[in-house]
Amino acid sequence: MGSQPHVRAVERAIQILEQFSLDRPELSLTEVSAGIGLSKSTTHRLLATLEASQMVEFDRKTNYYKLGLKAFRMGSVVSKSMELTRQADPLLKALAEETDETSFLLVADGNEALCLRRFDGTHHVRVLSLEAGRRSPFNCGSAQRVLLAHLPEQQWEVVIGRYVHRMTQYSLVSRDELERDRREIRERGYSVSWEDATLHACALGAPVRDFSGQVIAAVSVSGIVQRFSAERLPALIRKIMEVGDELSLRLGYMPATS
Repeated sequence: MGSQPHVRAVERAIQILEQFSLDRPELSLTEVSAGIGLSKSTTHRLLATLEASQMVEFDRKTNYYKLGLKAFRMGSVVSKSMELTRQADPLLKALAEETDETSFLLVADGNEALCLRRFDGTHHVRVLSLEAGRRSPFNCGSAQRVLLAHLPEQQWEVVIGRYVHRMTQYSLVSRDELERDRREIRERGYSVSWEDATLHACALGAPVRDFSGQVIAAVSVSGIVQRFSAERLPALIRKIMEVGDELSLRLGYMPATS
């Protein structure tokens, strides 16, 4: 019962934000108040809180409110994520079908990696350790280690100092191991994961870049170690790098020409 007023306040704040639209990008206090059915005094207090958190802005010359910088940033993140998955889905589906393995799309989310997409191949033995919507440590797994290798230096230091986990006896956990792995991934353009996240599983990962060249995601293909033989591995590496490169191109990345 004690938490109910806080929940109601959040609901009312959301209702306020929903009042703004492309047709009505600026609203007065009276318009917002009428739209959510609350008194002007209550509405003003809610708007003041939203203004303090940069979710709305108040123009003191016109006395109108509009969505703020933080709301814009959040919308940009959602838009970017939707475009990423829209472009990635057909490529990852085709990869899973062609290789009979499981394909993934991951992004950095704070100090962990977040799985956005997973597509299973037709092979009857599948790796079940990572599902869409689940988070995992940066140091375990191929796509995760690609993301770790391309984190900004300050965040990389934070992650290896506080957010390293040992998931199997093959996980890379020491600073020396992770520094060497970061250097190798950046040099060769892909990662190889041998049982470091799940025993008896292998995975290959490649970076995905946006128009600016920044690594914003990673794709991977995973299966049991017996299916990642020395004879098959080069073809799988080429394939995952092709998917990463193609997705990057679809997101506007233009590789440097020699």
